[in-house]
Amino acid sequence: MDWKLKLDEEGHVVLADGKPVYIDPDGKEITLDPPQMYGKIIDLGKENKGHRERADALETNAKIFEEIEDLPEWKVKADAALETVANFNEKDWLKADKVEKLKAEMKDAYDEQESNLKKSYETKQGEYEGIISKKELQIRKLMVSNKFATSPYFNGKEPKTNLPPEIAETYFGKHFKVEEGDGDDSLKLVAYYTNGDQIFSRQNPGDPASFDEAMTAIFDGYPGKERLLRATGSGSGGSGGSGGGGDDPNDEVKQLEAQYAKATESGDARTAIAIKNKIFAAKQKAA
Repeated sequence: MDWKLKLDEEGHVVLADGKPVYIDPDGKEITLDPPQMYGKIIDLGKENKGHRERADALETNAKIFEEIEDLPEWKVKADAALETVANFNEKDWLKADKVEKLKAEMKDAYDEQESNLKKSYETKQGEYEGIISKKELQIRKLMVSNKFATSPYFNGKEPKTNLPPEIAETYFGKHFKVEEGDGDDSLKLVAYYTNGDQIFSRQNPGDPASFDEAMTAIFDGYPGKERLLRATGSGSGGSGGSGGGGDDPNDEVKQLEAQYAKATESGDARTAIAIKNKIFAAKQKAA
């Protein structure tokens, strides 16, 4: 289960001391502090970089022992072989059978352990990659989810769209990537169009677009933006019944909420978003 923003009855994000309140998978309410999270992101970035550097160093140092499974045992055999060589005198070296036997024993010892060390190395490398993957996922949640939670497109008294932050992130989060900064340990959020081209700032040409600038560009190119953007003024409802007085608006809200729950359970995100917009419009009409 993912963390979810706590919403009030109108679907707006609940704030505590100006900070968004989240509900963790256990149902516990937690207030997040963006400045503190940003500091945590910097620390995680440094720690993440350290793990990668240690993994690279381990890979470089282990190449000469690839496929050796039991390194201590291999070293014992190697030391014994070196001692045998050191004890050879000139006459022993002239005995070809002893030389060939020694070469065969050393090769067998090396070949026997080489594959085993490689397996051990791959296990360690997998552990490091797992740690790095978890850290990167945590960093993305902190940076990307926080932007969606605090953006005026999805939050505030009059957000620009009808989308709750968590649904907007589910659909539009694919446009944003967390990348390393240039020449330091910092991280940055970079936006991309669907075709893979980076979204640059129009206010500061040459610089990456800010989150809200990027969302403006994404909405400008989105075919269904009229259904997502919130109408200014008293507004229209989505589809499904406008203006005629006989039906109870509260009944319409209940029906739409049942449809929304069904779409969510089936994993139909596109239908869930459309129904969510209708629920918002129906609630406004009821009010």
